[in-house]
Amino acid sequence: MISIIIPTYRNPEYLDLCLKSCIEQQANKNEIIVAVDGFIDESKEVLKKHKEHISILDLGKNQGMQTALNLGVMNATNEKIFIVNDDNVFCKDFDLDIENNLKEKSVLTLNQIEPEGPGIFNFPVKDLGRTPEEFKYDKFIKYEQSIRKNELTIDGGIFPFAMYKKYYMAVGGFDVMYKSPFICDWDFFLKLDLIGLGFTRSHNAHLYHFGSTATKNGKEGDRFKATETPAAQVFMYKWGIPPQLFKNNNHNPKNGLIIKGIKFE
Repeated sequence: MISIIIPTYRNPEYLDLCLKSCIEQQANKNEIIVAVDGFIDESKEVLKKHKEHISILDLGKNQGMQTALNLGVMNATNEKIFIVNDDNVFCKDFDLDIENNLKEKSVLTLNQIEPEGPGIFNFPVKDLGRTPEEFKYDKFIKYEQSIRKNELTIDGGIFPFAMYKKYYMAVGGFDVMYKSPFICDWDFFLKLDLIGLGFTRSHNAHLYHFGSTATKNGKEGDRFKATETPAAQVFMYKWGIPPQLFKNNNHNPKNGLIIKGIKFE
C-alpha cells in the first residue's frame, strides 16, 4: 500500500480527472491525500464527489505547493509515498509498478506522456487532449499499455515520483523558503542525493501530464512566473550554482559537479 499525495490550487477540472483516474486505475485501495492550498470552495464539488475515497487537508489560505506537500506527507500513514501533480492522469495498475520497482534508497519516477515535446527527459509525446474536456480517457489507457517497456533507467528526479516517507522527512521535505513552485524540486532532489538516494525512471507505467496548468493560465501564470527569479536567487545562495546548470544536466546531480565543496558523482 502507498500514500498518494496530490497538492492542488484552483484547478478543479483537472483535479476531478486526476482523482477519477487514480481511484479507477489503482490495483489496491491506497491512501489518497488531497492537500488543498487555499480557495477550497472552488474545489468543494469535486472533493464531495470523491469523498469516500480520499482524505482532505485544507490549508485554509494559499501557503504554496511546498507547504501543501510537506503537510500531506506528514499525514501519510504508509511508508511508501507517491507525489503527483493535480493535472496528472493515472494509468492502469500504476501502483503495482511502484510496489514492484521502488527500492529502499531510491526515488522512482514514472514515465509521462505529454501532448507536446520532447523535453529534456524525452517523454513519449501523444496529444490526447490539452484540457479535461478534450481528454481522450479510453484512448490514453489503451495507448499507454501499448508503449510499456519492462525497463528501468537511471536518470534524474522529476514529478511525479515515489519514495520512502522516512527519507522525505530526513531531509526536511521541500524548502518553504522558495515561495515558488519553480526550482524547489531541484533543491529537494539535491538534498536526497546528499543522503545517498539514487534516481530511477520506470518505463513500464506512464501518467498523462497536461503540463504545468496552474503556471500557464492567465494572471495566475504571471503570478507564479514572478516568483521564478527570487527562487533562483535562493537556490544560488544555498548551493553556489545557478539553477540552470542543474536543469541542463537533466535534474541529475550525479555528474561530477562540485557544489559548495561537495562532489556529486
